[in-house]
Amino acid sequence: MSQRIAAQQPRRSRQGAHSATVYPGRVSIGRGVLRYAAAGLAAGAGWWAWRHQHSPTVATWAPGRGENRRAGPLQVRVLGSGEPVVVLLHGMLAAGDSFGAAYDALAEGATLVVPDLLGFGGSMDTPGPTDAPAHVAALETALTALGLANRPTVVAGHSMGGTLALHWAAQHLDRVRSVVTFGAPLYRNRVEADEHVAAMGWMEALLSGDGAIPRATCAWMCRHRTAASWLAVASRPDLPVPVARSGVNHTWATYSGALDGLIRDTGWSTALDVLSHAGIPVTLVEGDADPVPVHGRAAELSRTRPFTMYLIRPGADHGIPLIDPGWCRRVIGDAVTSSSTSLSAGAATAAGRPTDELRNDLGLSTMMHSK
Repeated sequence: MSQRIAAQQPRRSRQGAHSATVYPGRVSIGRGVLRYAAAGLAAGAGWWAWRHQHSPTVATWAPGRGENRRAGPLQVRVLGSGEPVVVLLHGMLAAGDSFGAAYDALAEGATLVVPDLLGFGGSMDTPGPTDAPAHVAALETALTALGLANRPTVVAGHSMGGTLALHWAAQHLDRVRSVVTFGAPLYRNRVEADEHVAAMGWMEALLSGDGAIPRATCAWMCRHRTAASWLAVASRPDLPVPVARSGVNHTWATYSGALDGLIRDTGWSTALDVLSHAGIPVTLVEGDADPVPVHGRAAELSRTRPFTMYLIRPGADHGIPLIDPGWCRRVIGDAVTSSSTSLSAGAATAAGRPTDELRNDLGLSTMMHSK
């Protein structure tokens, strides 16, 4: 018994007057915790490496070719020099690199433009608003700076970029030839929007809403941008590292402005009416495993609006442009090919009425600001 009691007594290290008390039991527990932590980190790193190595998205993605430059307020990638312009618009908490090298084939016979949207990615630093009118104006300013503002244009967008594509196209009936959306958030009210936003991903779920937690989270990300980007990488081993890191390049103002103006806002419906009356083909694409769109809405819209069609991709979720880029590229390519044989957008009319009259009758001037 005396030996057991003695074994539990603290020892003093021999360092003179400033000696420290050492508890052998606590030292061994601390070492055990460190060993378990190291083992856990090693297991986590192994799991991440395995998921990353076996991700089909990582395997197929590569950076797109072309010139990366500034065009007005936007950072853009431009490839090709053909007459029609093909514009690809990324989704929420993303950047233009979502459309990687798999989409470069669209530049054959066309000019491919892939911007970082206002307030995101390389276009993150913006002093102004990031609502729908600001996004439309920024995109048009970029195309003007590139000398492409008078070319026939096909615009495609993923998620938030899909609603922006509808907004921009409805404002530029003189040259838009076709619109394609992938997993567009076509919501009819704010409650419906907020119920679906969380399904876009863990970061969107964390930032959704207007309370203290979303603001504090975004503020931390702004202060620790590099750490936040690597946290995004750690949480998404299925994504290419550059794509995951670019998802944190935004501010609370740019995120909340786009959330209110392009996802919660219902102006997409009026924009779709404008395009339908003008005879502009619109293709609404979604995956049958995508929780973001309201399932059945694309089919409903195609029944009630002429020139609107929908496509369902079996097995695809919200990341369809990254997961299945070849198929998405073909859908966009078909829109480019079909539009080249259709009536010129400059002559687009409905029942013989000019597009300016259509804009006025359908309230286009107020559509961009509707809530």
